[in-house]
Amino acid sequence: MSNLPLIVGYGGINPGGRSIFDFSHKRMVFDEINTKQQKEVLLSLGHLMGTNDKDTILNKSLLRTIDSDFFNVHNFRSPELPTLAGGQLPSGFNPASTYNSRQHPRGLAMTIFGLSDAVKSLGLSWEEILQKIPRQKISCVSGCAVAQADKFGMGGMFQAPLAKSRVTSKHMAMSLGEGSADFGHSYVLGSMGSTGNYTGACATFQYNLKLGISMIQSGESLISFVGAAESGIVPEIYEAFAATRGLAEDKNLIKLQKQLGEDYKIPNHRKICRPFGENIGMILGESAQFVVLMQDGLALELGLNIHGAALSSHIHSDGYKKSISGPGAGNYLTVGKTFNEIKKHFSSDGLNKTFFHAHGTSTPQNRESESHIISSISKAFGIEALPVTAIKSYLGHSLAAAGGDQMISALGSWKNNLIPGITSTPELAENIHKENVRFLLKNKKIENDEFNFAVLNAKGFGGNNGTSLVASPSQTMKMLESKYSKSDIKKYIIKKSKIDDQLNDSKKEILQGDIQSRYIFGESVIDGMNDFDIEADKITNKLNKEIFDLNSTLPYKDYL
Repeated sequence: MSNLPLIVGYGGINPGGRSIFDFSHKRMVFDEINTKQQKEVLLSLGHLMGTNDKDTILNKSLLRTIDSDFFNVHNFRSPELPTLAGGQLPSGFNPASTYNSRQHPRGLAMTIFGLSDAVKSLGLSWEEILQKIPRQKISCVSGCAVAQADKFGMGGMFQAPLAKSRVTSKHMAMSLGEGSADFGHSYVLGSMGSTGNYTGACATFQYNLKLGISMIQSGESLISFVGAAESGIVPEIYEAFAATRGLAEDKNLIKLQKQLGEDYKIPNHRKICRPFGENIGMILGESAQFVVLMQDGLALELGLNIHGAALSSHIHSDGYKKSISGPGAGNYLTVGKTFNEIKKHFSSDGLNKTFFHAHGTSTPQNRESESHIISSISKAFGIEALPVTAIKSYLGHSLAAAGGDQMISALGSWKNNLIPGITSTPELAENIHKENVRFLLKNKKIENDEFNFAVLNAKGFGGNNGTSLVASPSQTMKMLESKYSKSDIKKYIIKKSKIDDQLNDSKKEILQGDIQSRYIFGESVIDGMNDFDIEADKITNKLNKEIFDLNSTLPYKDYL
């Protein structure tokens, strides 16, 4: 049987806080969780933000008005913009302060922090894993969609002379789009497998997930860290989206609030993003998200937690287009293939146990085009009322990492039995296609095993469409039970109990204030010129006897 890409860990940071232990997911559904969980969310956020004041923690997280000094700190200029709303990381938290960052762009600092939590979420020390797994079998695929755009990255490289500063030796290297993966391999993981970033605009995470799934299924990787990291809260990016007329602006928000009978004295930035309702445009955010995919046999051997499985990620472009930024036809294919896959392998019952994370940008174009895709395909597959949510309403649009936000939320829903609703949207717009769809305008409490699958959808500039299929923890275990014996599963459960104990200790450390990132700089560096013993089929590191296999996996021997 083929390898199943299991999700054995995840970590990241977004406007809701840390992804590890579902803290950011619980922040989105804060009013629905119990008192103990609320206390943990407040503690986790408080340590990041440097405050224990509940009102400050709640008001300065999620989508909101950007801090007044944000642009001055991270950019060369702080211009007048059409809005100061954004999905900023929790106020007071600077990921670069959690390690010896030395002027790293914000997206790369977010990478270090998010990947560190992803490693921590495994419940097994990374050094122990490196003793068991060849480093060339560990991949990391991650990056941005637009750029490392602040003053320490590409923005600084292009703007330094205009700002009467100078281009530094770091600017070029730290501008690279795949820098997130580069930093992951070099300073967190020490891995030597596949690397890079499959850039696909707003679908970048789904694109990278496709690569990670493929590498696990083929055996090229035993472990694959899949992610994306981007901060779109940059003046030039705001101005660029405003030029496309895609950005929500304060003047239009006030008009909308007045139209809907809401208080309109000041713009309500908390509700500036209103997917599938009367809306005025998208708003930008920042996020870094990572999932750890692992080959199923290895995960069982190590006893790691199984949070679900990444079953597929379908990619299709739009074909000929009139506008590079406009909606197109490819998303019908990606969504249709995903639902066909569920029906073919898991029957119609699987279709009715699926919920859908919409791209949901809050633009008038998206609300009509995406709702038509969802509705028409739900109807074609006989789904009575497909539950649909859109979490940009809480976080803003984190560009490359938007699909990662969806993934983390879906995994959190299975843990906490809550799907975040589109609570910023009071009612659906008239031109929304509603047939065979249930848009969740309120948080939805769910039962164990009520949903076996989550679909994560992205519609990106340029015709970049990605739709991913994720299986729930219980559905994943059912799949594993068909491949492995009862004895194998029993051994796994015994090993898992030890991992759970270690994870409980890690959670306690976080709630006590641990926010330090894993950052390995200048240690255990391999000197190939002096340390390698090179042979035709392998390379051996003479210092520690580590062997790198050079055997090819090309499938062409029958043609030679």
